[in-house]
Amino acid sequence: MLPRIITKFWIVIFSIFNLNLAVSEPATAKQSTEDDTIRIGFMVSENPDKDPLSREAIDAAQLTVDEVNEKGGINGRKVELIIRTSDGDWGASSIKSVELIYDEDVHAIVGSMEGRDAHLVEMAIAKAHIIYIETRATDPTLSEANLPWFFRVLPSDRQQGEKFIQEIYEKRQMNEIALVHTDNYDEQMAANMFLRLLRDAGHSTPATFTYDQENPGFDEVIKSLNSSETEGIIYFGKPVHLKDFMNKMRNSGVDLPVFASLASLQAKTDINGATYVCPEYVLQQKKLPIKEFFEHRYGYEPGIISAYSYDGIRVLLEGIKNGGTETESLQKELSRISYPGGVTGQIEFDENGDIIDNTVICN
Repeated sequence: MLPRIITKFWIVIFSIFNLNLAVSEPATAKQSTEDDTIRIGFMVSENPDKDPLSREAIDAAQLTVDEVNEKGGINGRKVELIIRTSDGDWGASSIKSVELIYDEDVHAIVGSMEGRDAHLVEMAIAKAHIIYIETRATDPTLSEANLPWFFRVLPSDRQQGEKFIQEIYEKRQMNEIALVHTDNYDEQMAANMFLRLLRDAGHSTPATFTYDQENPGFDEVIKSLNSSETEGIIYFGKPVHLKDFMNKMRNSGVDLPVFASLASLQAKTDINGATYVCPEYVLQQKKLPIKEFFEHRYGYEPGIISAYSYDGIRVLLEGIKNGGTETESLQKELSRISYPGGVTGQIEFDENGDIIDNTVICN
């Protein structure tokens, strides 16, 4: 264990050193005004050859860029997608961000990242003053940093938590809730935010169960639920575990409503009985063009990851179309944008860069 900790330490030191070395005063990335190509950096957390969600995000982003280029690009300029994967040792996201900003000279970065990786990208854009649009991470502290260059096209854990409280405590009048979450960073952040919102609203602290994502047995959790007066469950766990959790509940005679975050829809698996935070993409009964194009090109059905990846690229290019690629003008354009063309719904941002939430509770 000790050598691994030492390795991580030096990776972090090396990442910070590279970031500071790359940036000189003023801390603004160089951007050529003579180049006819709009260069967009696109980052995922995992190797797409091994991680289906990263593969889906990249496929959707590339499809979007190709569609735009086939129609003449943006104001006559072609768009190039430059992809980086930050899998491997912790700290790689910082190094890859620096590569995109200073080696590839990208005009903006779009990410489909896990929370910790997204924070490292945010560190880089804070130094370089370059636009960053996140399409997957819901960690609320990303927008709480109040960086004017950060935007997010999906609701944060705070926004989802507020929606759950309204649904569970105000609409359904439940009082005894159990909270189930993994020991993973992203799900812990979501659970902690929900507990914080409950405390601020004056609600009692729910019974909380943390399960091991590497060994999600759920037996002890369900045994406790079976002997309690719990009225409902809120789940911040891995999407792949939710179906197993609900099946084991039913087999044990536990019949309780389960509320699951937007992240649980990533698995593209029908889970009967769960209630979700849903964007317009999930509610659409008719086939959207993005679905048909995606399936025809890649041979598999797109899900929520591809929808937000598509929207992240789309809203960025809409901002560039009207505001140009220079960071200050692009930031102003995105901060006031009202884009109706998102497959997940209308896209507008609040003062912190979070999307103005238009999701609903659905089954």
